[in-house]
Amino acid sequence: MVFKNITPEAPLGDFVSSIVYYKDFQVKHSKDKFLPDGTTNLVINLFETPRYIYDNETLKEKQACVEAWFSGMQTEYLTISSDNESEMLVITFKPGACFPFINQSLDVFNNKVVHAKTVFGEEVLDFRKDLIYEKDGDKKIEIAKRWLTSKLDDVSFEGDIIQHFVTKIQNSSESINFKEIAEKSGYSQKQFIHLFKKYVGLTPKQFHRIVRFNEILNAIFKKEKVDWAFVANEFGYYDQAHFIKDFQAFSGHNPKQYIDDQGDWTHYIPVR
Repeated sequence: MVFKNITPEAPLGDFVSSIVYYKDFQVKHSKDKFLPDGTTNLVINLFETPRYIYDNETLKEKQACVEAWFSGMQTEYLTISSDNESEMLVITFKPGACFPFINQSLDVFNNKVVHAKTVFGEEVLDFRKDLIYEKDGDKKIEIAKRWLTSKLDDVSFEGDIIQHFVTKIQNSSESINFKEIAEKSGYSQKQFIHLFKKYVGLTPKQFHRIVRFNEILNAIFKKEKVDWAFVANEFGYYDQAHFIKDFQAFSGHNPKQYIDDQGDWTHYIPVR
């Protein structure tokens, strides 16, 4: 198996959290739950075999993903094909940082996975061909960095402001005063929410819930025993029941089930 994971240097690294290339990945299960992580992703399939999204309840095929696809902000988990015997390049954009590459409002893609042409135009298929022709994994990543740099547009003043408050929310996973941050932005609350949805995809409150969920995942990952009442209190929940309901909404698991069923990665739960 080949697995490479790089974080680009600035200025690209200000917008892209990782570029991952892997080939011949092997797992013993055929499906995974991918949990919301607050990012958007461009996935390039370097094989011709489609990957699939499944109905979360029936596990029947719901959508075939071919060539390259863009995953918008997700507020609930996706059940997806495991990447057995595949070759992929995955570009993960930081929250609120994808807009300069696509110049489209991010909320249009909420809870959607669409063909990458819808977002990046036909040139994304030329990019895919370049990746396929190159055999060396490190050079594939360099091709991806050059392509992304060519797509990066100037960041607007309002984009900078939203990015500032994205960071503020990420650093305040327990609780935050949304009215206060809107006032500090210099916009009305309605304008601020509109801009936040444009650049991030979600409302500030929705985004904060996902940030908090991810902080909880990091806190409990690979733990065998967890004091759930302490976790609920630590992350600003009124009571344990509210915490469990929120956790289940994002993951399809209650917290204890997550501990029992977790796999090798924080945001992936094997569907056995």
